[in-house]
Amino acid sequence: MSEPMTRPDSHHSHHWEAMTPREVLATLVYELYTPVSSLSSDLTRLTSEEDPLTEEEYEVLFEQMQESVRQLSKTIVNLRRYMQKEA
Repeated sequence: MSEPMTRPDSHHSHHWEAMTPREVLATLVYELYTPVSSLSSDLTRLTSEEDPLTEEEYEVLFEQMQESVRQLSKTIVNLRRYMQKEA
């Protein structure tokens, strides 16, 4: 049976160092899922022809997309640091 996924504090690479490879992988899945899911939803909304967006809605979507990219970037930086220390 799989263990329930709890939100690890993975914004600091030193927390990753204390994890097993399986825990690091679970953390990556958790950290990647939300921003990727959000970007997918935002892109779907941007490309929908059925419900035109207002300028304010465009701005909100772009801000959300920027935040998702920032989250992804932080995760990648943490992963790079973890990999460099593991090498």
